[in-house]
Amino acid sequence: MNRLTRVGWLPGSDRLSGRCHCGAQAEADDPVLLWEWLSAHPEHPAGGPVPPEPPPVLPPAPPHLVTDPALIRRRTTSPA
Repeated sequence: MNRLTRVGWLPGSDRLSGRCHCGAQAEADDPVLLWEWLSAHPEHPAGGPVPPEPPPVLPPAPPHLVTDPALIRRRTTSPA
């Protein structure tokens, strides 16, 4: 049985193509994900490696929150 796995670069892009010895093929941007997918034989998921979830986008700071200490120092106080 031929147990050859291959990873090749897709010309004109930043993507890689991987082929498992079982005949399954996949494409990915991340070489680590592609090699992990190939190493997971026979349990590799159909369709290729699943990229990790991107980190959540944090909402902007509320407008009442002063994040620059220089603004606090320049602020003048009003007489009471």
